[in-house]
Amino acid sequence: MHVALLGNEQDPQIQHIAMALEQQSTPYFFANTQLFGTDWTISYDPDFDDGLIHFKKPTLCNQPRVTFSNTKAAYWHEYLPGALKRTPNDEPSTSMEDFGWAEQERASTLLCWFSYSDIKWVNSINAVRSHQCKPYQSRIAGKLGAHIPYSFVGNAPEVASQFCNNMREVVYKPVRGGRTAQFVNKQPNMRPLLNTLLNERPVTFQKYIAGVNVRSYVLGDDVLSIQIDSDELDYRNDDNASVAVTIIPKAVQQLAVEICKALGMHWCAIDWRKSLKGNFFFLEANPSPFFLKVEKDTGLDITGRLVALLTQARH
Repeated sequence: MHVALLGNEQDPQIQHIAMALEQQSTPYFFANTQLFGTDWTISYDPDFDDGLIHFKKPTLCNQPRVTFSNTKAAYWHEYLPGALKRTPNDEPSTSMEDFGWAEQERASTLLCWFSYSDIKWVNSINAVRSHQCKPYQSRIAGKLGAHIPYSFVGNAPEVASQFCNNMREVVYKPVRGGRTAQFVNKQPNMRPLLNTLLNERPVTFQKYIAGVNVRSYVLGDDVLSIQIDSDELDYRNDDNASVAVTIIPKAVQQLAVEICKALGMHWCAIDWRKSLKGNFFFLEANPSPFFLKVEKDTGLDITGRLVALLTQARH
């Protein structure tokens, strides 16, 4: 039974997990979705509800093919869309319309594999999609009892203007993510600026929570937490940010496990904002977080727990 490693096979985190599996004599294969159709292909039979993954390079797998049903688990690190092929003159080899259609066909075929429920997906495509709508995650966490920062999500300028006027400090975040957070530069009359911004795209505004950043790695029922100290609003912008192991209250640990499971995840990294009063405000749950640097800086054994999730039987 193989473990699938979904992402670029040259990625350090993918290679790290592969090495850990190899040390346990667990067979694995690489599945870089950007190279789907060139380095590896799929054949699926709906009647038998099984499929084959075919490998064109021996460096991807120790076998020429592996069945869906013989894939024990899959580690979802990164989904990479196909690249537009170009001619020697750097011209697109196909029209954008044809490329878009082909990419949809590729994605639908991959979905035959991603939706194969006998595989233990760590994590599933649905869990990954939930991360693309952070307000959905906040709603689930809030129902479980988590503190949620006061937020506005949308593109209605009259409501956005009222929200910003009612808050002393406001943070701007993309609805889907992908960019770092920043403070909203509040002005006496923000309505014209908001009209322009929200005419282009919806946004997320949140009340700024003064305090510190805490990240909890949830692996099954285990919770490993770190405090991230930074002078920046978003520590991802700070090359000098420092991390240290921290202990969070048992009630917050249990809440972290409940949020992870409610979002359909086997593991995740939950970002909290710990307020000056000691309350933990839920920000997001990342289903495919980076962890190598945290392991190196703190000595936490995230790899061992993650490999255990991939190799242990489902329950």
